[in-house]
Amino acid sequence: MSCRRRSPSSPGLRFHPLLGVDFYTLVRVQRSLPCCVVSPYGASDDAAGCAVALETLRALAAAPRPLRHDVLVLLNGAEENILQASHAFVTRHPWARTARAFINIEACGAGGREVLFQAGPHDPWIVEVYAAAVPHPFASSLAQELFESGLIPADTDFRIFRDYGNLSGVDLAWSSNGYVYHTRLDTAERVPPAVLQRTGDNVLALARGLLAGERLRAATERARQPVFFDVLGACVVAARAPAAALAALLAALAVAAALARSACDATRELHVGVRVWGGAVGRAAVGAALAAGAGAAASAAAALALHAAGARLSFYARPWLLLPLYALPALVGAWVAARYLWRRWATQSGVVALARGWWAWRAWRDGQLLCALLLLMTGTALRLRSAFLPALWTLPALGVWARRRSDGKSAALGAALAALPALQSAYLALGSINMFVPMMGRAGTAPLPPDVLMALVVSQLTLLTCSWALPLVVAARRPAPLLRAGVALAALAAVLVLATPLGAPYSAERPQRFMVFHTRRSVHAASAAAAAALDTDASNATHEDFYWIPELDVNTPHSMDPYVPEMRAAQATLAAECERWPYCGAPYFLPVLSLVARGHRLPAPAPPLAVLRLAARLLPAGDGDGGARTLELELREAPAHVVLVLAPAPGARVAHCEGLGAPQEGPRWGARRTYFVALHQARRPRAWRLACRLAAPPGAAPARWLRVAAAGHAMAGAARRAPTHARLLAALPPHAAATGWGVHLHVFEL
Repeated sequence: MSCRRRSPSSPGLRFHPLLGVDFYTLVRVQRSLPCCVVSPYGASDDAAGCAVALETLRALAAAPRPLRHDVLVLLNGAEENILQASHAFVTRHPWARTARAFINIEACGAGGREVLFQAGPHDPWIVEVYAAAVPHPFASSLAQELFESGLIPADTDFRIFRDYGNLSGVDLAWSSNGYVYHTRLDTAERVPPAVLQRTGDNVLALARGLLAGERLRAATERARQPVFFDVLGACVVAARAPAAALAALLAALAVAAALARSACDATRELHVGVRVWGGAVGRAAVGAALAAGAGAAASAAAALALHAAGARLSFYARPWLLLPLYALPALVGAWVAARYLWRRWATQSGVVALARGWWAWRAWRDGQLLCALLLLMTGTALRLRSAFLPALWTLPALGVWARRRSDGKSAALGAALAALPALQSAYLALGSINMFVPMMGRAGTAPLPPDVLMALVVSQLTLLTCSWALPLVVAARRPAPLLRAGVALAALAAVLVLATPLGAPYSAERPQRFMVFHTRRSVHAASAAAAAALDTDASNATHEDFYWIPELDVNTPHSMDPYVPEMRAAQATLAAECERWPYCGAPYFLPVLSLVARGHRLPAPAPPLAVLRLAARLLPAGDGDGGARTLELELREAPAHVVLVLAPAPGARVAHCEGLGAPQEGPRWGARRTYFVALHQARRPRAWRLACRLAAPPGAAPARWLRVAAAGHAMAGAARRAPTHARLLAALPPHAAATGWGVHLHVFEL
C-alpha cells in the first residue's frame, strides 16, 4: 500500500528537566491525517492509552528529583489509517532526531493486563529494565514471534519507529475483551479503572527505569533481543543470547543424563539391554508425536461436524465451550491412540513388563523428555526465542536424580516437577485463547473454517498443558471409565449446542461484526475514440447501486436473515467480477484482499450520497521511450478518503508516482501487478492531482495499459450515510455491531 496525506495534527508534549512542559503540534505538515474510522467510540483504542501517557508525564514532571533526560509524549493521529502520523513524525519532525527509545501503548481489546509483545530491535537492556522495574509484568518473546509471523492481522506504530526511526522500544497492548475492539461497545464504561491503574504503574515504573541511567546517551547496542517471559505474572525471566544458549545446553545435558540413568536402571531391574530400552523410549517419543496428531484430528473432526451441522462459531460468545467441544476430544483421541500404539509395540517386542505399570510410565516420561529436547535443540538452532517453552518441559528430568523412591512416589515427584511447565503452559494457553476467540469474529475468509482453526489451536494447547498426564494414562490398568466420561461430556456438549440456545454464537456484549458499504459502482465502457482518456462527467457509464458486505466471519451475512428479510437477497461476489476488475470491483478501503477475499452484494434502492468525480489521461512519457506512459489523474470532487487500485497490463508496472516514489506492489491479479494507493485528507477535501509513470518491457507496449478502480469513501460528514443506509443498519439486532459509509466507485480501462 502507498499513501499520500494532507493536513493532520498530532499533539505532543515534551518535558525538559529544567524548562518544564512544552506543548507543540508535532505533525502539521502536508503529509499526514487523522483517524481512519470516524466514530465517537474508542475508549480502549486508544483513549485509555492517551490517558496513561498523559498521567505518566504528569507523575514524572511532579517528581522531586529532576530527570536526566527529556520526555516526549506523542498522541498519534491516523494510526488506523496505516500509521501515517507516526511516520510523518519520525521522518519529518526535528524532535524525532533526538529520540532514543520509546514505549508504545496499543489495544486490541478493553481491559485485562497489557502484554509486552514486541521489543527491540536493538538495545536488549530495555527488556532488562522492564524485567527489573515493572511491578505487574506480562511479557513473552513467544508473543513477539507469533505477532511477527503475520498470523495476527494487526500492525502498530512500533513498526514505524523501528523501521523508519531506527529506534528501539517496547510495544504494550491490552487484549482482553477483544469483542468490543473497533465497535460501538468500546466505551469508557468497559475500561475498568483498575486496568488504567495497573498499566499506569507499569508504564511509570518502566519510564523511570529508562530515564534513571545514562544508557540513553550511549550508542545503540546492536545485540539480539533476549529470551523473555513472565513466570505466572510474578517476575520476568530475561536471558540474552549467550545465557539462553548456555541454559539450553544445560537442559540438554540434564535430559541426556536422565535418559542414561533410566537405561541403567532398566538394565539392572528389568534385565533388558540398553538397545531394547532405548528402542522403547524412541517408540514412546514417536508415539507421543502420533498421539498429538490423533488428538488434533479428533478435535478437528468434532469441529468439522459442528460446522457442517450449522453450529458455526458456537464458542464465540461462550469460550468455555471450547473445553468440552474441542479440548476433551483432543485428550481422548490422544490417550486412546497412545495406549493402542504402546500395547501393539509391547506385544510385538515381547517385553511384557513395559506393557503397563510404572516402567511403561517411565518409558513414556523419557520419551516426552526426548521430544522436549529435540524441540529445544531445533528452536535453538533456528534462533527462536520461543524455545523457552520446551526448555521448561525438560524440568522433569531432574526427578531421575532424586534419592531412590518407590515407583508411586517417583511418579508423584515427576508430576510435581511437571507442575511449573504445566502451569506456565496453561497460563500461556489461557492468554492465547483470550486473544484468539474474539479474533475469529474478524478473521475474514480463512483457508479453514474458524471452528477447525480454533479446534487445532485448542487441541495443541490442551495436549501441551496436560502432557504430564499422558504417561499415567498409558501406564494405567483401567482408564476406560475416564475415556468414556470424556466422550460422553463432549457428545452432551455438542447436542446442547445443536439443540438449544447454548449454541447461539453472538450476544449483545459479544456481537457479530458487520461492515456495510453503500456503493455506487460506475462501470465506464471503453471506446476506441477515447481509449486513452476518461472524464466521469462525460463518460458513458453503467451504474449499479448496492450494499457491499465484506465477509468478516463465517456467518456473514445470512445470520441476519431472520431479523432483516432483505438480507436473504445478498449474493456472494461473482467469479466473473473478480476476473474482470481488480479487487473484484469491490470498494475495499484497505489492502486486505488476502484476508477478506469475499464479500456479498445486497441491492440498494437508491445511490449513496458519496460522490467522486475524476478525469484520467494516458500520455506518452515524454522522454522518447515508447515502452512508457504517464497516467494523469485529477480528482475534481472527492471525499476525504480515496483509494486507487492500479492494475497495469501483463508485463507492465507502475515505476513511479509523484509524491509517492516507487509504489509498493500488492498481490498479483492473474498475470498483472496491482498497486493499492490511498489518498487521505484530514481537513476540508480539495482536488487531487496524481501522475504515475507506467513502464513495459521494450517492444511489448500493450494496446490497453491498465485497469483502474477508484473509490471515494465518505467516512465522515453529511455524505456518510443515506437514509436508506441508516435504516438498514438500524434494523440489525442488538447482537450485531455494524458500521459503514457511502462509497462511489469507478472502474475503467485505459
